[in-house]
Amino acid sequence: METSKKNFKKGILFGILVGLAWGLDTVLMSKIGGFKIFLNSKATPLVQAFFHDGFCFIWLALLLLFKKDLTKTFQLMKTKKGKVTMMAALVGAPVGMSGYLLGVKYASAPYASSISVIYPGVGAIMSYFILKEKLSLRSVIGIIISLIGSAALGYSKVDLNMYPQFYKGIAFVLLAVIGWASEGVIIGYAMKKINTNEEDDIEAKPIHFLTVRYLVSFVAYGLVVLPIVKGYTLAGEVISTGTIFYLAAIATLGAITYLSWYKAVDLIGAAMGTALNSTAAFWAVIFSGLMGTKITPYLGFWCFVIVLGVMIFAVDPKEVFNSKNKAA
Repeated sequence: METSKKNFKKGILFGILVGLAWGLDTVLMSKIGGFKIFLNSKATPLVQAFFHDGFCFIWLALLLLFKKDLTKTFQLMKTKKGKVTMMAALVGAPVGMSGYLLGVKYASAPYASSISVIYPGVGAIMSYFILKEKLSLRSVIGIIISLIGSAALGYSKVDLNMYPQFYKGIAFVLLAVIGWASEGVIIGYAMKKINTNEEDDIEAKPIHFLTVRYLVSFVAYGLVVLPIVKGYTLAGEVISTGTIFYLAAIATLGAITYLSWYKAVDLIGAAMGTALNSTAAFWAVIFSGLMGTKITPYLGFWCFVIVLGVMIFAVDPKEVFNSKNKAA
């Protein structure tokens, strides 16, 4: 059918947009981290994450408010699935995003982005042991390839004069991978194990779950993380110097990333959506190169290997061809 064919093409375009937006988001956050006010503060990535996720919540809330659908977000928070989403957000947002931005700071955007995309494979391994989900031979091969690529980048000989804390950065990226993978496992547990009743059935859409995620992250950073790292002084400087406007603009990319991700999954399925999401590593390398970062052949090759591994893990060729046949 013509409509199905159009939906498949739209899904591919949304999937490409996910990778492009997140790759650009990563590189721009790295560039912002080089601003003078951030150079001498260890709290820089955490303050950045606070504003990034805060503005992501604001943009999504405004969108829902415009659609007169914001109240459903707060109704969702009272349901069982909403509460599990909030729990998952605490793992995936503050832990995942903080680790990721610290990784970007110490190991650079191309390396952090390339390694971070292995999180779906790590999540699949965790699901195998925790949720007893089966893994096909194709998935295992894809995960192994992506992990080999990740290990190769992690143990690569980089210029330590340029990145003196490179390996510290890699450790933070791996923390982000564990955080995001754990978030997926928690959500998977909620969908499989939690039985909803009529009171919980409020027909919440992905955007409502996403808004809850960013709200929880924003509050967690504001009430827990920033006070611990004494980040409010730096946050005040971000506001007074006008840097906040840069972070607000970049946060639109974060919101676009997840909205496009959910739309892609809706149109072409989670497998293809996950695979296209992994292209963020490719785009991060491209944008970094365009903005002056030196990209070595070694980095480019292993970035390609990691993305290839994720695609092998995520995409079943039979499903892709069936989708194309149905769309035709």
